Amino acid sequence: MRYQPFLASLLLVLSVLACNFPSAAVVTPTATIFLSTNTPAQPSFTPIPSNTALPAASALPTIANTPTVPVASPKDVAVNCRFGPGTAWVAISALNIGQASQIVGKSSDSSWWNIVDPFNSSRNCWVSASVTNASGNLAPIPVVQAPTASVTNVSVRVDPGTIAVAGCVGPLLPVKFTGTIEVNGPTSVKWYFDTQQGGALPTQTTDFQTFGSKEVTAEYTPTLTAGNYWVRLIVTTPNSVQSETRYTIQC
Repeated sequence: MRYQPFLASLLLVLSVLACNFPSAAVVTPTATIFLSTNTPAQPSFTPIPSNTALPAASALPTIANTPTVPVASPKDVAVNCRFGPGTAWVAISALNIGQASQIVGKSSDSSWWNIVDPFNSSRNCWVSASVTNASGNLAPIPVVQAPTASVTNVSVRVDPGTIAVAGCVGPLLPVKFTGTIEVNGPTSVKWYFDTQQGGALPTQTTDFQTFGSKEVTAEYTPTLTAGNYWVRLIVTTPNSVQSETRYTIQC
């Protein structure tokens, strides 16, 4: 058949052409995966507390009250503040209405307070507990012993102070010495007169049941010699103190 060579040629041409065409490639799309660098925060883990026994209840601390300074003040009227614990002692100061003074001691029977003198803080004096109000911490107040009474003043005089004797011819009459002794409380006082002409007279003792003054006397006959002479009242107990005066003999 005349068509066979034509078909063979056509097939040959198509074969050659087929070899020259690129083969069809199958493109497979690639998926790009983007990884986030921001890592989500994980929730913090709080452990569930276990059943722990509560601490045992402890006693509350005791609050100590700060002690207050003990003071005394008058109840109704001003009161005397005395040298010693009792009315037998001289008043040396006073505690007036509206005043209060620190208590620093008490008598052995607690009937008198030893306080700081309201008018002289360098010394103490005594007020009766029965006429004063006491406040503050009174428990630690110590017992204070009563002071020792003393002679606070002495004086002496001579009667007569002047002895006139015509021609210095005797006899002379005795002269009288009178002394005054003052004390601040109950005590026993030893004393004597001393003279320039005749020396010391005997020692005497005078008892005081309370504060105040007493007179002591003695008589003495001087030597008949014109002149001016001293006489002294000398206290030796409970303390030493003396006073002096003079008398005159004229001829």
